[in-house]
Amino acid sequence: MSSQTIARRYSRALYEVARQKGATEGFAAVLEAAGRALVENPELRRVLYHQLIPVREKQRIMDTLFPDVDPLLKNFFHLVMAKGRERALPEIAAQFRRMVDRENRVLPVEVQAAAPLSEEITAALKERLARITGQNVRLQTRVDPSLLGGMVIRLGDRVLDASLKKKLELLGEHLKGA
Repeated sequence: MSSQTIARRYSRALYEVARQKGATEGFAAVLEAAGRALVENPELRRVLYHQLIPVREKQRIMDTLFPDVDPLLKNFFHLVMAKGRERALPEIAAQFRRMVDRENRVLPVEVQAAAPLSEEITAALKERLARITGQNVRLQTRVDPSLLGGMVIRLGDRVLDASLKKKLELLGEHLKGA
């Protein structure tokens, strides 16, 4: 069974329970923190993914990292560890977030900019994108100095590249063709 299929099953089951409790946003935040911890911390990943570490020890580690979570979410983490599906946690978190966003009509937008965006620019961009799409927008910004200037905006499968790097590439292609 593919990791996508596994993640979809687990995230869908948890989502239904969280929705009944009215706790989808809170669960999403904790799941994202767990997924981020696994992606960003190689030592944690090494321990939780290791097959010789007992399940109880892995569960204890998750309890220590997330001491004040809802008991349902705690049990979910325990189940994931007991079933040996630790590696699926980042994808479970991502799929869970997509379900929450879909239900709440929130469009996740990734913005890469050559330099950090000011609060004014971020707010204006968010407002403009919300008006254009007719949805609430959740902006995730990243700095990528290789863009040289401008920004790249990703809305689902659409990419709007208004970076200086892209404009220079296009200019170079145009000059080569002339």
